[in-house]
Amino acid sequence: MTVAVLVAAAGVTVAVLRGGDSGPGAEQKSFCWGTLKRGDVAALGTHPLHRYVSDEGDLKGSTLATCQVGAGLDAHGVMKQLQFSLSVGGSPSDDVWHLADDVAGVSPFRAPLTGVPGWVNQSMAGVLLPASCSARLHFGGAAYVRVQTLADQDKTWRDGTLQRRMADVLMTAATGLTRQLGCSSASFKAPATAPRLLEGHAPASGAACGLPGFSVPAKYTEQYATNGDFGLWSCALRAGSEEVHFTVTQDPYLLWLNGSGSDRRSATLTCGGKKTLVQTGSEDDGLAGDFRTALAHKADCA
Repeated sequence: MTVAVLVAAAGVTVAVLRGGDSGPGAEQKSFCWGTLKRGDVAALGTHPLHRYVSDEGDLKGSTLATCQVGAGLDAHGVMKQLQFSLSVGGSPSDDVWHLADDVAGVSPFRAPLTGVPGWVNQSMAGVLLPASCSARLHFGGAAYVRVQTLADQDKTWRDGTLQRRMADVLMTAATGLTRQLGCSSASFKAPATAPRLLEGHAPASGAACGLPGFSVPAKYTEQYATNGDFGLWSCALRAGSEEVHFTVTQDPYLLWLNGSGSDRRSATLTCGGKKTLVQTGSEDDGLAGDFRTALAHKADCA
């Protein structure tokens, strides 16, 4: 059966629904700490299950809390027909690129969500919870929610369907969790559309990363760059196994987390009248300088 467990988090009592099973006919109505309903969990399955069960970790602990969703636990406590996991954790990363690695997985294909500090990847999607949520959890660092599909959904849905569905489930769970924790924010809401994964292209001569005037060494033969504005933008350049990356963001929370000072890899500028964090992941100071110069021209940075 479904058992209600009360979790105390920084003075806030959270009702957590833990999935149990009182028999073959039991039907679980709510999943993953009470943040998802049956329709939400079914949306991430390529083949519907007769019934869905979730098994949740402890939100009041100090390590990553994970919820697994599948057909139910076997006699050894292993989830049968595992569909996906939903995790809540914290990232101590002090730069945007590696923060995104923690939240949504390492991949050049990773693309940002619109309007929130989050990303979608090939089989993962993740988002940072509003700043006040971190104090109500005890994971250390910036609190995030991440969904990871585990039933080869990425092999079935290759047209952006999986990214849309992951983003929907992710934001449903994340906004539900903020309400339970008492740290919801009016600006923290699901984007109208989910982005498509980034695609690799050869860098344009004299305009790498879509920045006129930015020339890169010929060894960089692949480029993965974000389309759109500089709200949450990135570009990765690859030369075989070697990679350099650049990130630009105007997201207020990411600026607060990562924009406390300036050094050779990080600078806070004003671009188009907006406070903008620019970070470079390159040991080549000349390349990083060329990037910042080209960005300043395109984005009207001072």
